[in-house]
Amino acid sequence: MVWLLKATLGCTGTHPGVDSGTGATPTLAPSQGMHRLNSAEYNATVEDTLGSKLQPAGDAWGGQELAGFDNIASQLGVDKTQYDRFFKAAQALASDVTATPELMGRFVDCDLVEAQCVDASIKAAGLRLFRRPLEAAEVTTYRGVYASALGLGDDESAAFGLTLQALLASAEFVYRFELDPQPASPEAHPLGAYELASRLSYLLWSSAPDDALLESAKTGSLLQADTLSETVDRLLQDPKAQRFSANFAGQWLGARQAATHPSPAWGAREAGDAAREMLFYFGEFLNKKDPEWSWFEFPTADFNYVLGDLPHVYYDMRLPAGLSDLADSERRVSDTSDQRAGFFGLAGFLALTSMDRRTSPSKRGKWIAGNLLCAEPPPPNVVPELKTDDQDPGTGLLGLDVRQRLEEHRKNPACASCHALFDPYGLALEAFDPIGRYRETYDDGSPIDVSVTLPASESHPEGVTVTGLAELSQQVAQDPRFGSCVVQKLLTYALGTPVGDGDEPLLQPIRDAWLAPGETPSLRRLVHALVSSDAFRYRRGGP
Repeated sequence: MVWLLKATLGCTGTHPGVDSGTGATPTLAPSQGMHRLNSAEYNATVEDTLGSKLQPAGDAWGGQELAGFDNIASQLGVDKTQYDRFFKAAQALASDVTATPELMGRFVDCDLVEAQCVDASIKAAGLRLFRRPLEAAEVTTYRGVYASALGLGDDESAAFGLTLQALLASAEFVYRFELDPQPASPEAHPLGAYELASRLSYLLWSSAPDDALLESAKTGSLLQADTLSETVDRLLQDPKAQRFSANFAGQWLGARQAATHPSPAWGAREAGDAAREMLFYFGEFLNKKDPEWSWFEFPTADFNYVLGDLPHVYYDMRLPAGLSDLADSERRVSDTSDQRAGFFGLAGFLALTSMDRRTSPSKRGKWIAGNLLCAEPPPPNVVPELKTDDQDPGTGLLGLDVRQRLEEHRKNPACASCHALFDPYGLALEAFDPIGRYRETYDDGSPIDVSVTLPASESHPEGVTVTGLAELSQQVAQDPRFGSCVVQKLLTYALGTPVGDGDEPLLQPIRDAWLAPGETPSLRRLVHALVSSDAFRYRRGGP
C-alpha cells in the first residue's frame, strides 16, 4: 500500500483552479521548500476537515525547531518511520469517519451505489484534504481505489473509507504544495488563489481553509485586496485564531516552555496558569479594538490576567472582591501597585528565563536581546560555569549576590564582551525572583541593585542608564529594533523559512505599511501588512 503516497514531490505543473495571477513582478520573493504539516497543523487539519476527535500527531512525529519555530519547511522531512506514522494515522482517521454517520455526511450526501455519487464524494473529500480541487486524473485514481475495495468484498461505506485513507496518506495532504511553473527560475510569481488560501489559513488557524475560504479561492476574489483584507479580519475573529496565539506566540514568547518550566516553588498547575497568562496577554494585543493597543505598548502596558493559582505569585496584588469567582477571560487586572507592568512582569516570562532555583540575569537578558530585539549574540566557543554559593564555597564567591557573581564571571575575557551585550537587560529585572515574585533583597538580606547601563544601540550609541523593570520596559519599547524584530519573527513563522537581516528588501515594505503615519501600529494591522505584502503573496523557484 506504499503506492498511496503519490509520487508528486517534484511536480512542477499547475492545478485546475490555481490561477497564476497577473501584475507586476517584484524583484524579490522568498525561495521556499515544500512545507510538510507539523504535529499541531496535522491535528488541527484533521479536526477541522474530518470532524474527528482523534489527534494522531505527537512529539515523536519528528521535525526540529529552527529560528525559534517548529513549522520551518527545511526541518520537516519524511522518512520511512514517519511515513508509517502517517499511514497508520490515515487508517485510524478513515475508520473513525466511516463509523460516524455525522462525519461521513461531511463528504457523502447521496447513495454511493451511484457512480456519480462516488465521484462527487471523492471530489468533496479531495477539495478539503488537498485544499484545492482534484484533477480529473486524480478523481480517476481514487475512483479506482474505491472500485478495488468493492472488488475485494467491501461494502460501499468501507470502500469509501479506504478511498479516504488513500487521500489522507497522500503527499498532497501531508504537504502544502506551492508549484513553480519554472522551478529553476528565481523570478518571482504570484501564488495561485488556493495556494494563498492555504498560506493564510495555516498562518492564522494552523489548519486548512474552510468552505468560505475555498469558495473565495474558487472565484478568484481572494486575490483582490479588499477580499483578502476582509478575510484576514474574519479569520482573526474566529475562535480557531487562538491557535495563532498558541503556536506563534507560544513559541516566540515562550509560553510553551513556561508550561513545563521546573521549579520547587510551584507545581504543574501554576506553571500552566503562567503559560496561559502569557497567551491571554498576547491575545489582548491581537484582539482588542476601540481603541487598539499599539504594539509598542507591549513591554509597558499595566494589566495582566491573573489565572488559577497565580495570585500567590503576585503576592502583593490586591484582587478586587469576587475576582476569584470570575471566568479566566474576565480575570483581568490593571493599574496595580505590585511593582510590575507589561510583558516583563509576567510570571511565565520571569520563570522561563530563570534557573529552577535562582534567577539568571544572563538568561533573561539574552532572551530579551534575541527574541524581542533580534540581536542574538554569537555563541561562544567556551562557556565557563557561573559558580553559585552551594557549588564551591572555597572559591571565595560565598555570599556574593548575582550581580557580583556575574562581575567575577566577566573577568574572563572570553566572557566579558559577550555578556556585555545582554546581561544589563536581565540585571534590571533582579527584583523578581525565579518565579516572578517581587523582592527588594536577596535571601541573605543584601539589597538588590537594579540600576544598569544598557548596551549601546543605534538610538543610544553611548548606552542608556535605567533602573528596574519600568524604565527597562520603556527603553525596549522605544528601541527601533523592537518594531523590526516582530516583523522578522512573524514573517519567519508565516513563510516557514528563516528570515534574517539579509532579507531587508522583504521586511522594509511590511514595516512601512504597518507604521504608516496616522495609524495605530497594532498587531492586527501588522498581520494585514504582512498578508498583503509581496513576501507573502509571491514565491520563486531557485537553482
